[in-house]
Amino acid sequence: MRKSLFLSFATLALLTCSASAPQVESLPFGKLSTGEPVTLYRITNGSGAQLEAIDYGCRIVSIKVPDREGRMVDVVPGYDNIEAFETGPERFFGALIGRFGNRIAEGSFMLDGKLVQLSLNENLAGHPGHIHGGEKGFDRVMWKAFPVKEKDRAGIRFTRLSPDGEEGYPGNLDCTVTYWWDNDNRWKVEYEAVTDAPTIVNMSNHTYFNLRGEGKSYVMDNIMQVEADYYLPNTPWFTPIGLKEPVEGTPFDMRAPARVDHAIDTPSEAINTMHGFSTTWMLRDYDGSLKRVADLYQPDSGIGIELSTTEPGLLTYTGRMFNGHVIGKGGKPVPKFGGMLLETLHFPDSPNNPKFPSTVLRPDEKYYSTTEFKFYVK
Repeated sequence: MRKSLFLSFATLALLTCSASAPQVESLPFGKLSTGEPVTLYRITNGSGAQLEAIDYGCRIVSIKVPDREGRMVDVVPGYDNIEAFETGPERFFGALIGRFGNRIAEGSFMLDGKLVQLSLNENLAGHPGHIHGGEKGFDRVMWKAFPVKEKDRAGIRFTRLSPDGEEGYPGNLDCTVTYWWDNDNRWKVEYEAVTDAPTIVNMSNHTYFNLRGEGKSYVMDNIMQVEADYYLPNTPWFTPIGLKEPVEGTPFDMRAPARVDHAIDTPSEAINTMHGFSTTWMLRDYDGSLKRVADLYQPDSGIGIELSTTEPGLLTYTGRMFNGHVIGKGGKPVPKFGGMLLETLHFPDSPNNPKFPSTVLRPDEKYYSTTEFKFYVK
């Protein structure tokens, strides 16, 4: 009788704990070279799963979720100190990307009949370009941050005014980005912005995932499925040529679940151009509503991600350039193929492709985008 009573109380306590609302705590995370203090925000849900982010570049530092054995696993490779985030060789670990995610060819575009010239911070195949917001994009600035709470989730809300002319972008852009973490191990990102002059906006997040755990290698054997019938082949300077290609018969056919590298040896001009498995998928039936668009699963750990977004595109990169020169958490090198991007966004170079969904934002409009990463285990 005592044993069953004890079990009943234990079960009740477990249920009470798992049902409790996520909690947010703030911790010092060192200082930038300018002397500005950086704060880490840790959200812990009722089951003990955690999300950590800092106010420098709205960066995700870690996400800890249970594997099939119940062990908490950090599935985010990257840095664990502010010095590395500020000056390390991989600039974009975990970062918010903006104003415009990915590339704009020649760093220029026409807006209402006028040429807009952005900063040029990349040169590929002899072509200058603008990537991820420029020399000092949203990843390289401090954001105001404060915790937010609702009944069954908690989050961090980041705000910043990007001034007119920053990196060449027109208009004062008032931005709000919220990272939510709930008891279902769901990371929801909400992007919002308003402007006082016509401009372009295409915010995204550059967190790498390794579902075996941080510090482990080879994400190419993950099982992936993507709701996309077409992808965008690129020029040698990594911007879309403007035409879509069917995924059928290519390494990018992920309509049914398959290993990421299931067809990596298939002759592919796109693979040759990008020097590996890196592409932007055109997600099926895009209409701006939140939809499930992809799934990524690691059989060894049992951890998976169900991905939903309001965006038209999904861009991946599998960390082929990590070769030991990037020193990550705990002073250990990030291994080759040690992380995978799941970047939801409007298509690269959209301002120069009128057939792509528009990224123009006007003063009487509000920019809103959301993406959900639902972590599961099986």
